[in-house]
Amino acid sequence: MELSGLNRRRPHVIPARVRAGAIWVAVLLSAVGVVAASAARLEGVVVDTLGRPVPGVRVTLRPASADPAAADVSQMATTDNAGRFAFDGLPPGPYTVVAEQSGYAPAVQSPVRLDEGHPVSLRLTLRPQPFSETVNIVGGSPADVQSPDELKTKLLAAVPLPTDRFEEVLPLLPGVVRDRRGRLSFSGTRPSQSTLLVNGMNATDPVTGEFAQELPLSAIETIDVHTIPYSAEFGRVTGAVANVRTRSGVDEWDFQVGSVIPSLRFRDGGLRGINSATPRAQVSGPLRKGRAWIAQGFSYRFVRARVYEEMEGRDEGIIEGFDAFTQIDLRLGDRHAITATFSYFPAETDNLGIDSLHPEAATPDLATDGWNLAFSDRLVTSASTIWETLFAVRSLDVTIRPKGIGPSRLTASSLRDNYFNEIDRDSTQVEWNLSCLHAPSLGPGRHLVKFGSQLYYTRFGSLDASGPVEIVGAGGRPLTRISFTGPGELDGSNLALGLYLQDRWQITRRAGLDVGLRYDFDRLTSIHHVAPRIAAAYALDPGGRTFIRAGWGVFFDQVFLHADAFERFQQRTETRLDATGAPDGPPLVFRNRVDAEGLSLPRSKVWNVELDRSLGDRWMLRVNYRELRGRHQAVVDRVEDGPGGPALVLSSRGRSTARQFDTTLRLALAGDGEWFFSFAKSRATGDLNAFTELYGNLREPILLPSEEGPLAVDVPHRFLAWGLMRLPWKLTLVPALEWRSGFPYTTYAEDYTPIGPRHDGRFPAFFSLDLQVMRALTLFGRDVGVALFNLSGHDNPRDVVSNVASPLYESFRNSVDTSVSLRVQTRF
Repeated sequence: MELSGLNRRRPHVIPARVRAGAIWVAVLLSAVGVVAASAARLEGVVVDTLGRPVPGVRVTLRPASADPAAADVSQMATTDNAGRFAFDGLPPGPYTVVAEQSGYAPAVQSPVRLDEGHPVSLRLTLRPQPFSETVNIVGGSPADVQSPDELKTKLLAAVPLPTDRFEEVLPLLPGVVRDRRGRLSFSGTRPSQSTLLVNGMNATDPVTGEFAQELPLSAIETIDVHTIPYSAEFGRVTGAVANVRTRSGVDEWDFQVGSVIPSLRFRDGGLRGINSATPRAQVSGPLRKGRAWIAQGFSYRFVRARVYEEMEGRDEGIIEGFDAFTQIDLRLGDRHAITATFSYFPAETDNLGIDSLHPEAATPDLATDGWNLAFSDRLVTSASTIWETLFAVRSLDVTIRPKGIGPSRLTASSLRDNYFNEIDRDSTQVEWNLSCLHAPSLGPGRHLVKFGSQLYYTRFGSLDASGPVEIVGAGGRPLTRISFTGPGELDGSNLALGLYLQDRWQITRRAGLDVGLRYDFDRLTSIHHVAPRIAAAYALDPGGRTFIRAGWGVFFDQVFLHADAFERFQQRTETRLDATGAPDGPPLVFRNRVDAEGLSLPRSKVWNVELDRSLGDRWMLRVNYRELRGRHQAVVDRVEDGPGGPALVLSSRGRSTARQFDTTLRLALAGDGEWFFSFAKSRATGDLNAFTELYGNLREPILLPSEEGPLAVDVPHRFLAWGLMRLPWKLTLVPALEWRSGFPYTTYAEDYTPIGPRHDGRFPAFFSLDLQVMRALTLFGRDVGVALFNLSGHDNPRDVVSNVASPLYESFRNSVDTSVSLRVQTRF
C-alpha cells in the first residue's frame, strides 16, 4: 500500500543497515521467553445484521476435538449490554462457538483455533428466524443483499499503520487508493464524493467534502465500508460510505495503551530525535453496573513527513494533533437506551503539502480545530418496531496561512518564495435523523422496512484571499503576472432535507430483494429529487455456496457550501508580459459568474453485478463489476473570449465515468488468521476542472481550460495481497504487498500551457512491501513488535517535473525509503 510521508534515507545512509537491524529485532522478539505460562483466551461481540450489539445472548463454547476428555472444558457465557462475552483459562486447541437467542438462527463458528498467549476475538452475527410476536426485530436476510466490507478491531490492532490513523487501513480494500495529496478515493470516485460517518452521523467537512474527524484508534469497534451504498438511508453521496462504530464501556473496568514507543529519526548517519510519536490510551467501565457506562479514548500524533531531495530551507512537514473521544451509554430500561458522544480533534501542520515541487517557503501552515457532540436515542416500542433518533452538532475551523507577504514565483521546476492563498474559515453543521425499523406481516417471505427523515443545516464564514503570482521562464524572465482583487470575504448556509423508505424482503431462503426510494431537497438548488434503488441476491445452490448479487440505483451528491458564494470569490487577473517585462496586450480580467441555468445536485447512476463462491471450507472467491456514470457535477470553465468578456463560469455540466472490475480471494487460516488476494482493473474519467478539486484547502496558481481526461485518481491496474498469521512462539505476522499503476500527470510548456491532452503522462508503477511482527508477552499483557514499511526499498516517486523548460524535465523525485517502527500496545 502507498505510505506517503515516511522516513526515507538517501542511498549513502546504507538502508541495508535498517533492514538488518529490523530483522535482528524481530528475531530477538521471537526469542523472548515467557516468565509464566498462561492459558488461552477467547473474547468477542454478538451483533445483529445492522451491526448493533445484542445483549443477553447465550454463547456456548465446546471443543471441536474428538477427545472425550475435552468435553470437561465446555463453557457458557451471556453477552453484556454491549454484546460482549469472554472465556478465560482455556486449554489450547480447536473449539466450536455457538451464539443462541430466542427468535434468531444460531450463529456458529468452527473451528476456532486457540493458542497459548494469543487472545482470539470473534464477531458473531445473529440473523432473525421467521418473525413472531416475541421476536426482537433486527434486520437482514440470509441472502445478505447488501453486505458492507467490515474492518474489525483486531485488524486495526494488527496491520502496520504508519501514523495509527484509522483511514490508513481502508486501502486494504480492492478499490480504495490514496491520491497524491493523501486523500482517499473509492472505486475511481473523487475524494469529495464519499462520506465518513461516525455512529451513523456525518463527519465530513461541509465546505470541501473531505473526511474531517479524527478518532483515537482504540476507541473504534469496527469500520463498515459500503462501496455501493444502495440503502436509501444513505444520501448526499455518490461514492462510498465509511461508517465508524465506536466502542462502549462494559461492566468491568478496562485500560489499554498502544504505540507508547516513538519512532526514532536517523539522518546523516546518526540519531536526530523523533520521527513520529503516536501514543494512545483507552479507559472504559461502568458508571453504574447494568445501567450506565463510559468509554474514554485519547491519542496524540506527532509525525514528520520528509522530502528526499535537495531543497531550500527545511525538507519536512510536521503534523501534531490531539484526539479525544468520550462515549456515555445509558440503559433507561429493557427497551430504551441513550448514547452521548463528544469528540475533540485539534491539529497543526507545518509546511502543508511540502514536496520537491513546493519547498518550505512556498508551503502554508495549517491549523484545524474541530469538535462534535452527538446523541442517539433507541426505543423498542413493540416486538416488531424500533425507533431511533440521532442529533449532532459539529464545528470545524480551518486556518491556512502563507509564511511570507511577497509574491509567489512559479518557475519551470517549482513554486518559489511564498504560498499565495490564505484561508480563515469556520463552519457549523446541525444534523437530525429520525428512523423507524419495522417488521410487518406482508404476503410471502419476511419484510424488514425502514423509513426515516434527515435534516441538515450547515453554515460557514470565511476569508479566502490570494496574493500575486508570477510565472517565470527558464531564464528567469517573467512571462505572466497573476493578481487577485476583492475582499475575499465569503459566507453561506444551506438547509437539506431527506426522506427515505427501504424494504429488505427475504423472499425465500435463497432469494432476497432490497427496494428503496429516497427524496432529497437542497435549498442551494431549490430542486426536488427522487432516487430509486434496488438490489437483489440469489443463491444458485440449496447449500448457499454460490451467490449472485446485483443492484442499480440513482444517487445525488451535495453542492458544497462555498459554491453558492462563487460570484463573491476574488477576481482573477492575468497579464502576459513581453521580453522587456512590459504588458503584452490588455490584461485578462476574469469575472466569477454562475451559469444562467443555475446549479443542480450532482447525480450518478450506478449498477453492479457480483458473484460469490465458496471454494471448500477455507477459500472464498468474489468477482465484481461496477459502473458509475455521473452527471450535473460542478465544474469551472475558463472562458477568455465569451460574449461578456473573460470569465470563470461555474456550472453543473460536469460528467464523469468510473468502471471497475475486481476479484478477491480469501483464505481462512487456523484460529482467526486469514489471507486476502485481490486484483482490480479500473478506469476513471471526467471533467478535470471539478470545482471541489480547484477550490479545496490547498490551491494551485494556474487555472487551465477544462477538458475531459483520466481523473487524478485513475489507477488502471492494482494488485493487493495481505494476511494475518498466528505463528508459534506467540508471534503474529502481518505482511502487506501492493502493486499498482502510477497516477497520471500533465506535461506543460514553459508558460504552463498544456502540451497535448492533460493527464497524458503516467508515474512509474508503484510497489511496496510492508511487514509487522508482534510477539505477545504474557506476564505484562502486552504485544511488542516492529513494523517495517517499503521493505523492498523500491523507488516510488511522489513528484514529477513536467515542464519542458526545466533542466529537471521528466525527472521523477521524492520516493519513500525503508523505515522501521518499534511498537508496544495492550491487546485490543
